[in-house]
Amino acid sequence: SSGIKRGLSFNDASLTHDFNSGQVSWAYNWDSSYTGTLPSGVTFIPMLWGTSSDHTSQWSANANTAIRNGAEYLLGFNEPDLSTQSNLTPQEAAAAWMQYMQPFAGKAKLVSPAITNGAAPMGETWLSDFLSECSGCTIDAIAMHIYDSATNEAYYQSYISGLASKYGKPVWVTEFGATGTTSAEGTFLASMVEYLDGLSGVAAYAWFMDEAGNLV
Repeated sequence: SSGIKRGLSFNDASLTHDFNSGQVSWAYNWDSSYTGTLPSGVTFIPMLWGTSSDHTSQWSANANTAIRNGAEYLLGFNEPDLSTQSNLTPQEAAAAWMQYMQPFAGKAKLVSPAITNGAAPMGETWLSDFLSECSGCTIDAIAMHIYDSATNEAYYQSYISGLASKYGKPVWVTEFGATGTTSAEGTFLASMVEYLDGLSGVAAYAWFMDEAGNLV
């Protein structure tokens, strides 16, 4: 790998061409395939967003295609701890992981379901319960999302570093964002990029999200 942790979350692949492989190394779109092209040297990382058939029916073929195209990681379910997202109990997620993700163990590194930073039973509590339920699962890295105020940078840093040290696995911050003025967001993002680049426990991170008018 390039050693560049930064990635892009996108819906429109054309917007990724504002970047090059010297700035970002990977990209994802909450799905297992994409249309269009990514910048040369930027690897698409597929996600199995949830367990409905519109996601699972294409998963194996799309994951294999991505691996052939250079993907070394596969992303698990999107915010299963949130009812408006993939909405899975830890038990449901563990069963689905064994069915759909576990067959790829050894072919790619498997990144856990991406939790929110919500209070229990969401967030870390959901993740802990999932890992207990899924003792037979291969989990090579932990995925997390975090949103708060741009002025609350210490919270972001303690939450992210805490997850990294708790599980001893590389952390993927696959979504992070902050509320505040454009100026505050810019200051926050510059500082967080420096922090995340320097934190050995973090393997990858992506700002939410690569779209017109949004700071990246």
